[in-house]
Amino acid sequence: MSAWLGYVVIGMGVMRLLIGAAPLFAARVTSRLLGFPEAHDTPTARLMARMFGVRDMGLGVLAFYAVAQPALAAPVFLFNAAMDAGDLASISVPLIRRQGIDRAAWLSAAFAVMGGSAWIVVWSLL
Repeated sequence: MSAWLGYVVIGMGVMRLLIGAAPLFAARVTSRLLGFPEAHDTPTARLMARMFGVRDMGLGVLAFYAVAQPALAAPVFLFNAAMDAGDLASISVPLIRRQGIDRAAWLSAAFAVMGGSAWIVVWSLL
């Protein structure tokens, strides 16, 4: 892996950490920024969001590991892309069922598409 690609991947890992930290440390603010209805801000929703946050933080650390161990970069990048694809599939459910969280779902879908596409691009550059 070239040095500049390593810096890009580190940046992507930092973004994963920040996205993961948001629901852990600022659940209410994150929920409002994404556009979830206030009535949906429950202890259960916060628990699920925090579990998602921990997962994203783990994926960020995995990206750092891929920079340190370039032989593992390809599967790590594809794994990150697969997680974003899974997120996108999950996000499609409330959109298809018209569950009243369109703004939050579309914003989340945009994150998933951009993130997944970025992981595919860095994988293709290996």
